[in-house]
Amino acid sequence: MSSRTNLTREDWIHAAQEVLVTSGVDAVRVDTLAKELKITRGSFYYHFKSRGELLEGILGNWRARATEDVILHLRNAHSSPLQQLHRLLELPSHGQTAKDAASIELGIRGWARRDKQARQAIDEVDSHRLSYIEGLLIQAGVPSGDAQDRAYLIYAYQISLSLLHSEDTPQQRLERSQRMAGILIPESCTLPA
Repeated sequence: MSSRTNLTREDWIHAAQEVLVTSGVDAVRVDTLAKELKITRGSFYYHFKSRGELLEGILGNWRARATEDVILHLRNAHSSPLQQLHRLLELPSHGQTAKDAASIELGIRGWARRDKQARQAIDEVDSHRLSYIEGLLIQAGVPSGDAQDRAYLIYAYQISLSLLHSEDTPQQRLERSQRMAGILIPESCTLPA
């Protein structure tokens, strides 16, 4: 990639996310990324005004892919709220894609411990995800107060999976998510036939 027209804004963001995951936010530097991408710094400035704008791009890309796209995909599947909950619980068992998503999530959460902008993005995403899960539970017939607590448990379970290293096979992870659905989703909610 020797021309700035060949390298997209998304290429820079993806490369920055990889550095974030492996080395932390302090290592996300224009020079480092340019060297990694084998291109001049000029390409960076064609797409971004500053490193800060790149960092905003990382957060925006993560928010879109890890939250908005997931919710949109689940909603567009034309499935019941309960089926959406089950599919949501199965997401962490989706192999390398799930591992990559969890790595980015952990990198951003680590960054958010000391950066106000990243903390705000995490807070917004957490709130949006919790509201979505709570809404699905309410639609499935769970009383509002109980739905809020169960949404928190479901979300906490999913976040915890990104912290745990497991040698389980994809099938074992899927079976665990199905067992957890039995624990986290009340029996009064049933899947439609």
